[in-house]
Amino acid sequence: MNDHTYRLVHAQLPTLSSSEDLLANQLFAGASVVLVDAAKAKLDDYVKPLGQMLEKSSEPVLLLVATRQRLQELRGQFEEELGGRQEIYEVEHETQLMLRRNGLWIMTTAQLAKLLEQSQPLLKDVHFQTVVFDGLHQLQAYGGSCFQALKLELWKLCSTPQLVVTSSLWLAAEMRELLQHAKQPLVWIREPLEAAVYGGLQLRVELSETRTEQLQQLVEYLKLESPEKQRTLIYCSCESDFQVLQQQLPKDSYLLHRGRQDMNRLEHWQQQLTGKILLLRAHSPELLVENVQSLIHFNMPATWSQFRRSFAVLKNQIHNVLLANTEQQQPLHSLILLNTESQRMLPQLLEFMQQHGQPVAKELSTGHAQLQATREATLVSRQCVICPMLLLDGRCLKPTCQYRHVLSARDKNCGTVPRVGFIRFQLLKICTPTHFAARLLAHRSSIESSWLTLPAQQQYADLQEKLSTHYDKPEHCIVPTLEELQQICVRRMGNDSYERVCVTFVPAAAAPSPARGDLTVRIRYLDLSTVICHAKLSELLVCPLALQQSEPMALDVRLIGWLPYNGEEIWQSCDTAAIAELLQHEGIYEARVYTTLAHTIFVDELQLEAVSYAEQLHRLKLSRFDVEAKKRLEEFVKAIEGDGRRENDRNR
Repeated sequence: MNDHTYRLVHAQLPTLSSSEDLLANQLFAGASVVLVDAAKAKLDDYVKPLGQMLEKSSEPVLLLVATRQRLQELRGQFEEELGGRQEIYEVEHETQLMLRRNGLWIMTTAQLAKLLEQSQPLLKDVHFQTVVFDGLHQLQAYGGSCFQALKLELWKLCSTPQLVVTSSLWLAAEMRELLQHAKQPLVWIREPLEAAVYGGLQLRVELSETRTEQLQQLVEYLKLESPEKQRTLIYCSCESDFQVLQQQLPKDSYLLHRGRQDMNRLEHWQQQLTGKILLLRAHSPELLVENVQSLIHFNMPATWSQFRRSFAVLKNQIHNVLLANTEQQQPLHSLILLNTESQRMLPQLLEFMQQHGQPVAKELSTGHAQLQATREATLVSRQCVICPMLLLDGRCLKPTCQYRHVLSARDKNCGTVPRVGFIRFQLLKICTPTHFAARLLAHRSSIESSWLTLPAQQQYADLQEKLSTHYDKPEHCIVPTLEELQQICVRRMGNDSYERVCVTFVPAAAAPSPARGDLTVRIRYLDLSTVICHAKLSELLVCPLALQQSEPMALDVRLIGWLPYNGEEIWQSCDTAAIAELLQHEGIYEARVYTTLAHTIFVDELQLEAVSYAEQLHRLKLSRFDVEAKKRLEEFVKAIEGDGRRENDRNR
């Protein structure tokens, strides 16, 4: 088992040979498990032991998931594990059958809400032996108030079931509530920072413009949280910081690790409060330091994952807060000193603190707002891709979102996009049930019956011919440099054709050159569709300046105010497949313009033969209309109209 795995239990358990044994023995004993791990972990360790339990179970097991994509993923795993020896039911297709039999009931929060609404009398005799909350952080985020109400209904059906809860976050209030209904819970946290937060750690973040200011902040903290009273460790983000602290701290106040000659002193430091600070260049797991009480980061590590792993040094100081303990526990302290460069991690820090209900100082919020404003200004100047969530829901609640959230006058002023009336377009790709990549074919005003044909189709054919002619000459096939990636480029397609693209993301540490052809960047098609995907740098070519001037020949058509039906953040691939039965690729469709941006037309309905597209979305349970989302989008677009008018007034 990993040395930095945390097991916080309701009672002392014997040491087991593997994590699988620990989890399986707990479940086989009928006890509950709360499993917290990193965001990228699959968190499906419970599938195998739960599958074995299902084969012997005489009562149904409820598995609650946040999205239908996760539902299908877990259903496949259980089908493989069970091999047909036990039934697996989905509420969408097998409601009446599942109410009469045992087995695995697997559903999303929205599906469970529907089941409780429609079959409440039939459920009174159902008793769940085990209830699984898969991805609690997502269930809470997507389910909202619906999820809270569902839990109340579940406790009526089974007041103290065996609970299996997985999450990438330790959500203290939510976890404590669930554990009140759990049999003999084992809380197993396998991620260092989440374990530290479980143990009561509060992050203190200080911003500074100069190293002198940082050093002063450090000195003040060490006076307040004296190394004489608690074992203190300082991580330095780089060699220069490491050297500066050696020069500025009193020589007899710190301990270095320079190799084997320091191991005895390091062991002594871990056993006693010597008053010395352990000063490290970087996180050193090979030292097996596990009982630090005060952890300081002098600037941030290179990555967020390295930062999270560095909290493993607190491992043996984390007590089980779920146990009644009359002894006063030594509090855990953490100071994070950020200079201007390290402040790039402010979005992650702020998101983490908000997720865990930690207080955010006004200076931190102000610093984050300034950082975001600078970043957004850069994204606007480069006309980077607008946040898809903003275009869907009218808002984005993710501090770490990498897309653009601020519009400019250029986003509103585009002579090729009709602002009113009706449009006729060719469907290039179904992106989601309410978002389509399209090519405009014709336009008419609301008071006229005749259509004005638009030349986009012929222009696209002409552009293709020009691109092919240009790149027929090998000397024109030049891979773009880093600077040239900020311009319109061309992607070489597999069928000897070429498509214009804009590069929306380049890895931060990249230095593109013809020698770095394996570099992967994110691109957005301009004419073939509006799809965003990844491409190798070796597939991209410098686009002739003359061919960069043409406006994109594909745009987005979005049905305004319509969100995923089940309260999920995004649609699943199966939803797009269902829409393919209503809409045909390269089919011609008409819609009424509601409002527009430069390359996005919001419509309130698609006109299909004899049926309403919006009604079909609702009938198929693919989308629901949200009046608040529509209002947010209206305000979002109107704000840029006002900004555009003010900018035009200044230019007069």
